[in-house]
Amino acid sequence: MPSVIRIGVKNDPLPYDMFGKIPQRDFYFPAAIGDSLTEKWETDVNGGLTNSSFTNYDSCVFINDLSGWVTCLDLNTGKHLGRIKNKGAVFSSPVINYPLIIFPLIVNNDNYSELYFYNFISGKTERKIKIEGKILSQLIKITNGVIFITEDGKVFRYDNNGKKIWETNTKTKCHSSPSMFNNIIFFGNDKGEIITIDSKKGKILYNKKIGSPFYGSSAISGNIAYIGNDDGILYAFNLSSGDIIWKFNTGSEIMAVPVMNNDDVFTANMGGELFSLNKSNGKLNWTTEIGGVINATPLLTKNYLIVPDLDSRLDFVKVSNGKIVKSYKLEGHVRLSPVIIKNKLLIGYDNGIIRAYEIL
Repeated sequence: MPSVIRIGVKNDPLPYDMFGKIPQRDFYFPAAIGDSLTEKWETDVNGGLTNSSFTNYDSCVFINDLSGWVTCLDLNTGKHLGRIKNKGAVFSSPVINYPLIIFPLIVNNDNYSELYFYNFISGKTERKIKIEGKILSQLIKITNGVIFITEDGKVFRYDNNGKKIWETNTKTKCHSSPSMFNNIIFFGNDKGEIITIDSKKGKILYNKKIGSPFYGSSAISGNIAYIGNDDGILYAFNLSSGDIIWKFNTGSEIMAVPVMNNDDVFTANMGGELFSLNKSNGKLNWTTEIGGVINATPLLTKNYLIVPDLDSRLDFVKVSNGKIVKSYKLEGHVRLSPVIIKNKLLIGYDNGIIRAYEIL
């Protein structure tokens, strides 16, 4: 198959067009589901998978991999609709800003990235921008462009025409993916600081030293930002001021994005433990030993947490009490954060295997 994605799509008013669906990073599916999975299809992509996730527009699913490819699949059948092949690695989920696929390619071992603006209607690369530094974390889609952070701590905003709107140098390495609400970009860095930046002007609003490094990524609910650090502490911060509202020590490094419903926040650590906490005060509701290593973000529904495990399992955990109701053994480590798109549960695991299940 040639290196091209050229597809016709219908207007999609509710696309899943970035990692975590919205800038706040929301891995909540607001419906109750069953725990019996019916496999719809299985396929593979070219390279290994990262701890990213799927994006979607209409009936098309987009996936990045470590061989530098971005692949487009038919959501209903798993059929390959096209692929963009490059030499390098793509760590970040593609952003879909119709009619563009926007993604960063890390070029071999060089300390720079290429930011692609690819038109999937015409099947052509419209722009390719060289960015100093490696883009390893997830992008934020905005109305007319993207915001992203390089590994060396530079934050950029580009519009869809490839024009740089602003660049801000935080001068500290960063592996945490940003989230955003009310024009405030929030993230942690390798120095253990939390930083917020005005998304319109690129001005740093505050920079506060908190503790150990933040390798995990953040999510926002209302005016509260949640993020875990290398010591296993989950923090709730006032987004406007950076003040700590509460903190909870899980005992092991947190990499996964916190997931939330109206009342509670759920976090998983690298020790294989899962926690449910009250969103407002951090009080523990329950904890469950999953086992293995959890570094990809779980998917939350009204009744279950669907937890991806590097121990080659997908666990269904009851939201109300933390009980593991069902475990599905897979043929590889689960890498991608699972999502439900148009009533299909999508997962990805070792060797680039992608699988879709029908969800009732």
